[in-house]
Amino acid sequence: MIFSRDPGGTNAVMQLIEPLRAKGNEVVVYGKDAALSIYRREKMDCTDLREVLSADTQEAIAELVGTVAPDLIVTGTSSEDSTERRLWTAAERAGISSFAVLDQWTNYRLRFIPEEDAEDRELVMPSFLFVMDELAKQEMIALGIDGDKLIVTGQPFFDYIRRTGERFTAREIEVVRRELSDDEGGLVFVFVSQPIASLHRKNGMAEDHWGYTETTVLTSVTRCLEKLTEELRIKVTLVIRLHPKDEVDAYGEILTKLHPFIKYVFDRKTDSSLLLQAADLVMGMFSMVLLEAAILDRPFISVQIGLKRESPLIFDRMGSASSILTEVELEKSMRAVLQGNAQQRPELHFEFGAVKRIVEHLEAYK
Repeated sequence: MIFSRDPGGTNAVMQLIEPLRAKGNEVVVYGKDAALSIYRREKMDCTDLREVLSADTQEAIAELVGTVAPDLIVTGTSSEDSTERRLWTAAERAGISSFAVLDQWTNYRLRFIPEEDAEDRELVMPSFLFVMDELAKQEMIALGIDGDKLIVTGQPFFDYIRRTGERFTAREIEVVRRELSDDEGGLVFVFVSQPIASLHRKNGMAEDHWGYTETTVLTSVTRCLEKLTEELRIKVTLVIRLHPKDEVDAYGEILTKLHPFIKYVFDRKTDSSLLLQAADLVMGMFSMVLLEAAILDRPFISVQIGLKRESPLIFDRMGSASSILTEVELEKSMRAVLQGNAQQRPELHFEFGAVKRIVEHLEAYK
């Protein structure tokens, strides 16, 4: 039994479905919210969990687990929703092993905090958790998470990115550039959105927990971009890559008064690898899409102007790349790209082969 809700977790666990079936396993897939559209886009059968639950409760989850009677349960992880945690709890009570796949180096504890009305305030954990690398494991142990439950495998979606990200032809990439810019030419910059403020509000945290929000960062990006495009007389299409949880009218106030040299467009549908291949520069805070850009060796920058805590971006913590923390630095980086100067790419290491490792672990627990 596989379940996911958030985009990151869905992209990770989705890579396991066909390899598990290829081993002769029956795999039933359940999804919720953002996961449903991702499974449908990839033409994978997925049952909407809300349609089969009698109620939104731990008891209803336990009833479903009893009905399906899986040998194993595999999930993503969510910080805003309790479904995965309820599945792990139901599995433990039913004597079923549960596994979760971690997709990012952020919000470790938020993914395992019990529900507000729970009597037991201990972290809610699966039997085992597949994590990206040794750094993630050590950071989680430092936060009080049981190291015996953590298995270093790599992240399955990284395998997919590397395998499929370079399949696009030069013509396909040029077609996307033309569609985004309405055949007006110029450069294509991509800003990768994240619903930081709303996520923090839902978890009882300050919107600017990190010292910034997606709105303050985009404001800095557009301010620098307006100054430079006017000075250098260069046209730029600014593609706002919306997160599945973003509102359709996100950033309206910031974007309505842009300089004529800048055209903006919202995008949710373009294949992320194709969009990254079409971009002259990818900008974001600490989104998974920045990791995709790194895997595909595309030019990217992390903009965290106002940062007041340890950076959530893994490259900063590894010491392999540095986020931009001031508008002066941001303007310098943008100017280099606008003037055609190649950006120096950081040396980055990723663990590949995660799908094979995870499938082997799951096969051993059948």
